[in-house]
Amino acid sequence: MKRTLLYICLFLCAHTAIASPDTTGTWIDQVRTLRDAIYQRDKETTKTFFNFPYNNAEFWYMVGVPNLAEKEAPVTEKSFDLYFDKIFDKQFITAFLKIKTKDLYEKGTSKTAEFTDDQEEYYSMEATYDKDEQTVTLQLSSYNKKSDPEYGSGEYAIFYVFKIKAGRLRFDKILMAG
Repeated sequence: MKRTLLYICLFLCAHTAIASPDTTGTWIDQVRTLRDAIYQRDKETTKTFFNFPYNNAEFWYMVGVPNLAEKEAPVTEKSFDLYFDKIFDKQFITAFLKIKTKDLYEKGTSKTAEFTDDQEEYYSMEATYDKDEQTVTLQLSSYNKKSDPEYGSGEYAIFYVFKIKAGRLRFDKILMAG
């Protein structure tokens, strides 16, 4: 009787372990989850990749909300929800969806083709994984073919940097060049 009870307990434990797998998965699974959440505008899932508040006034300049940048407002859950479509605009989503996660995982890099919505501004994304630094960087680059030569070429890049901490993908910082 004791042996039968022991077998039943072992069976139930094994069944429970198989039925409830680790939902965090590997870092590439988390990149896929993040991409899907952003595309589906699933703010709650997307927020699990961020720590709030995030204090960097330049963040708001980079995502096109200068009034919050001037106030040096931190990124809170509430402001994240409110400006979600600016943080992850159409260009970001279009490009992120075209990142080949298999290449990113196997080669450490994946780059999209160029996209345009108006035959003037072109954009693309390159995703990189740095094993030593334990980072995943999403670089959204853009240039304008009809830019004014007096003000430069109209090129810029925004870098969304995610750190892998304790097996979890977490937003670390945002940078801009150009």
